[in-house]
Amino acid sequence: WLPWLTRELEAIGLTVTPSVGNFILVHFPADPRQNAHAADAYLQENGFVVRRMDAYGLPGALRISVGTEEANRGLVACLKAFLS
Repeated sequence: WLPWLTRELEAIGLTVTPSVGNFILVHFPADPRQNAHAADAYLQENGFVVRRMDAYGLPGALRISVGTEEANRGLVACLKAFLS
């Protein structure tokens, strides 16, 4: 699911740092309405828990674990809605 999730998130306009682990680092626009903090809040409201990266000096990014098919598809759908 790592390659699929990466492709899908890039297709909706997000930047994904290449990964070989069980998570991806997703970078969000600087726009306050669509930045990583706003995305985190929106995802939480919709039942998705991700990790903010502020403590690592990456306030514009979220760490997202690769999950089950259902979770991955739901996450992508949620982020599509958030960015639209």
